[in-house]
Amino acid sequence: MIVVESIGFAGTHSLSHILSRLPGFEVSHGSQNFETRAPVGQGSQTVEAFADSMVRTAAAGKRPVAVHCLFDPARFKPACERRGIRFHLLVRAPAAQIDSCYAWAAKKVLAGDQAAFVAALQNALDLLQRLGVALSLPNLLYAYACGHVCGYTLAGLEAGAVPLQMERVLNDESAFRAAFEVPQEVELEGIGGDGTRLASHRADPALAALAEPERAAILARMRFQSGGRSWSVAEIAAALGY
Repeated sequence: MIVVESIGFAGTHSLSHILSRLPGFEVSHGSQNFETRAPVGQGSQTVEAFADSMVRTAAAGKRPVAVHCLFDPARFKPACERRGIRFHLLVRAPAAQIDSCYAWAAKKVLAGDQAAFVAALQNALDLLQRLGVALSLPNLLYAYACGHVCGYTLAGLEAGAVPLQMERVLNDESAFRAAFEVPQEVELEGIGGDGTRLASHRADPALAALAEPERAAILARMRFQSGGRSWSVAEIAAALGY
């Protein structure tokens, strides 16, 4: 029984696709209901009920794996550990993960998604002014993405989650087998290759309509509070092993 929690933008679609093709594996992705596998926000279970569903699946002889549930790690990790479920925080080199989140947010805003635009305004407009960065749509969305990714990552680290690097498990067969307890006799497909992933947010040509955000300035100036201390993006990356 394994949970690989993540804010997303870290190869979760590819990871789930590979796992779901393995014999005996029962995989949920982007869901807070292990029974129905409905998208987040639709019929969500509590963290305790979700973990209990995984236990029942294991008792039936299956190998349950949950990816990208978007529960609060501070509540979800203890619920998993009490039931013998291994809990990991799936991570990616922060600059790359932030870029992917930025592309996702930008596509939503360019498509007229009001909720995404309002979320970016509420979370990043004042922040840009404090950082001394130009007020532009690309900078707004990039600062929002930075906070979205780094905030969840720090929540996972503060909860004591063990980081699992996307780059290793999706490019190294031995690392994948070790992380997900895949027997050697089971054939694996989709590990390695040219780095192309399912649901790549950064591959959308619509993003060419936006100017480039001031990535270097925003990354250098952002600070986050967690665990009684202040974190830079570089310090978060180091804590994740990058």
